[in-house]
Amino acid sequence: MDRNKLLNLCCGNTAAVNFIQRFWAFVETWDDLVDKDKDVPAADINAAMLWALFGIQDDPFYRAFPVPMRVAMQHCIAAWQTANDFERSGDRALVEQAYFLRCAPYDVFAVAVLMAGGPGPHLEAVAYFRSLGAADSLEAYLKEHLGD
Repeated sequence: MDRNKLLNLCCGNTAAVNFIQRFWAFVETWDDLVDKDKDVPAADINAAMLWALFGIQDDPFYRAFPVPMRVAMQHCIAAWQTANDFERSGDRALVEQAYFLRCAPYDVFAVAVLMAGGPGPHLEAVAYFRSLGAADSLEAYLKEHLGD
């Protein structure tokens, strides 16, 4: 994600941008560990775990908006876990749903933008973050998970 674009979306709120980037690093590391599709360096694992255990509590943006951010993060993790279950099912309809559920971190980022900048930037953020997810097409995703 482009930091300047994030700063623009967050109306210059660097704490919001830092939160988005840290949460992204955390979920990417967690996903790589669960999927076992990449070798994750110990430094990345340690950074993710330390942030999850201590960094969130001290994060100024999270401290300013603990309830909406906690709810968004909990929903994101539930959607991601559901996506993993759907992927393992082998059922085409469920794997198609998994493709969309895996974009849940983008919803956390959009909520962060809403808190930082209000409804105007939020609308732009939803479109921006969802366009990032479109880099991996549904067809490629289905082929990866179903062999179609």
